[in-house]
Amino acid sequence: MKTRFMAAVAGALALGLSVPAGAAQADETAKPMDANTAATAVQHSSTEDPSQAPSRVAAHWTPERIREARPVAAPAPAGRPAAPQTHRLPARTGQGSAPVAGIAKDAADAAGKLADISRSEVWTAHGSMPATTVGKLYFDTPKGGSQCTASVVNSPNKSLIWTAGHCASDGNGHWYSNFRFVPDYHNDREPLGSWTWKSVTTPKGYLNGGNKDYDLAVITLWPQNGRKVADVTGSQGYKFNSGYTWHAYEFGYPFDTHPARSGITGKDLRYCIGTTWRPGFWPFQPGQEAIHCDQGHGASGGPWLDDLQLSRGWGYLIGNVSYHNSESSDEERSPYLGDAAVKAYDAEKNR
Repeated sequence: MKTRFMAAVAGALALGLSVPAGAAQADETAKPMDANTAATAVQHSSTEDPSQAPSRVAAHWTPERIREARPVAAPAPAGRPAAPQTHRLPARTGQGSAPVAGIAKDAADAAGKLADISRSEVWTAHGSMPATTVGKLYFDTPKGGSQCTASVVNSPNKSLIWTAGHCASDGNGHWYSNFRFVPDYHNDREPLGSWTWKSVTTPKGYLNGGNKDYDLAVITLWPQNGRKVADVTGSQGYKFNSGYTWHAYEFGYPFDTHPARSGITGKDLRYCIGTTWRPGFWPFQPGQEAIHCDQGHGASGGPWLDDLQLSRGWGYLIGNVSYHNSESSDEERSPYLGDAAVKAYDAEKNR
């Protein structure tokens, strides 16, 4: 399997690790640009506070605190309106990257054939990508311990994870703390260990106002015993400013579903498969993407991956779980990964 993975990486390298405009079913006519560019600006928080030193954060997460951590609330569909959209970007080259290192095994037998799945199922192929690149994100809010989903994304520092903005901030100017990432978590097992946070960045559009068009966050992790997270887990590629329409896998650790059904515990990595689209009906949000997937609270921040080839284990991040359009609908939303995503990624990629 290693030979096949290296061949896939070599092919990506030969292409320059870039994602041209119009690739992979991209809708190049639909790229929002903010009238107020301040919303796409980013703000950064770091572990300069001694209480957030790696050893203290690691010690903070006792087995009891981990058990008591609950999924953070997602932004409400009827929350703050999107920032005004007055014009759009012309067609242009997207920004993207394929991962250049990692582990991969053939997970095709466990995942089955590529077909639309909006009623999420349990992902059983652990110990290999993509599962090793997806994990639980624990953190503290003023209400206590919480959890979301995050994923490892290719970056120069090999220490970057992606999640939702509401998993990093309350949307009213306040950051959360004590971030701890557990890749490939399943059924209370932490087979690869855990990493604690070094810094976090989110768009000001989310941090200062909770605008769901910017519900994304990028976190840099300290090495664990000298090991950078991507060197252990592998990583996913990304595509920014590249369109709305993809055939994507979505991953997360939900505690419930929309519509509701029983047997969802938050202990399993679950997935959906479906085609994304640009929402064109109420509430019309040109700064968002949509997909059919029933994963609820706890899946927030989970990756939407285009071109996920199971023989190599990685695809391209094109969205993240944000919120459901209603409690009774499986229509799920992600912020469009455009200029704000580029700025957040650039702010953390070399930290």
